[in-house]
Amino acid sequence: MEEEKQAQELNNNDFEKENTKPVNRKKTIGLVFLVLLISIIVFVVIFNLNDFNSTIDEMKKLNASYLGWAGLCIVLYLALWPLSLCLIAKVNKTKAKFIDSYLIGGSEHFFNAITPFASGGQPIQGVLYYQDGVNAAESTGIIMANFIAFLISTNVFAVASLFYYGRFSVNFTDATRWMIILGFVMNLFTLFFIILMSTCKAITNFFTKCLKGLSKIKYIGKYIEKGIPTFEKYCDNAQAAFKQIISHKWSFVGAVLLRGISLVFYYATPFYILKAMDLNIAFVELPFIMLASSFAITTMVWVPTPGGMGGIEFAFTTIFATFAGVTQSKALTGMVCWRFLTYYLLMILSFIMYVIFMIILKKRKKRNDQRLINRG
Repeated sequence: MEEEKQAQELNNNDFEKENTKPVNRKKTIGLVFLVLLISIIVFVVIFNLNDFNSTIDEMKKLNASYLGWAGLCIVLYLALWPLSLCLIAKVNKTKAKFIDSYLIGGSEHFFNAITPFASGGQPIQGVLYYQDGVNAAESTGIIMANFIAFLISTNVFAVASLFYYGRFSVNFTDATRWMIILGFVMNLFTLFFIILMSTCKAITNFFTKCLKGLSKIKYIGKYIEKGIPTFEKYCDNAQAAFKQIISHKWSFVGAVLLRGISLVFYYATPFYILKAMDLNIAFVELPFIMLASSFAITTMVWVPTPGGMGGIEFAFTTIFATFAGVTQSKALTGMVCWRFLTYYLLMILSFIMYVIFMIILKKRKKRNDQRLINRG
């Protein structure tokens, strides 16, 4: 019995090491270059389909002051974004310090921006937490709770935007309206699926049965079979950690509210961009434009490119072209400004946070090594 327990612990350690390897620099650089290549292709196609000279003329007329306010919205969004993760980590009493959770949370945008379906942020957070001394199951529970807090807040905005469906969808044709349905369905499905994965034993049992079925296949079975007990243990630990976090109801509600507040600044960015184009838009229309932003983003969550590139530009231009005084060239100008601030600037700032975190970790490790040498 004792031998089985020790073997289980060894398998669990192997699972954590295998799934929390350090970030591969070459792979990351490759993904960044892929993003740049896709960006070039997308913008070349967009400008070829529209009047390039008119768009350039519109850009020259932009009000720098309002653009500055739009940029400030993104900075505030990034500053507030990691606070929900910090709150959840504190409730779970992890080894990570506040600054560690804050920088790990801020790093999410960079890895989301360079991976398909914006799916890289959460796994990388697990890796960074593991490097910071937090075990994989515990960090998974924290990250899942934080992700659910985000999905709840973003779905609240998305559902609210449906009250203006008629106006937001007016430029969508019968051939493109399916995009809206698919985007909203996927957004809601993701929320319910993650909740089930975090709380329902039956779901993890289903995946375990699938793995056992695959293990019967001759050529891949030997690789899968040995990891099944560890996978079950890992899921149990992750669910236990998640349930522990959720048991602090008000802290979780606080995390949802923090995510919602950060999204307010993100969704408000187009308002100041439209103001920068000297459009007669009153501040009373700010909530309406925020919901339009939410509608555009939710519509294209299904696009598999990094950051939804290609799809989100189409949705933004299509929806904002319905506003009074917004011509096609103005809508395109607004989209380019919005994309630069919410994607490229955010990705750069997030990468800086990641670099700072890695520097802190290296310095901390160096100090610890020096203490061990001094004690020896």
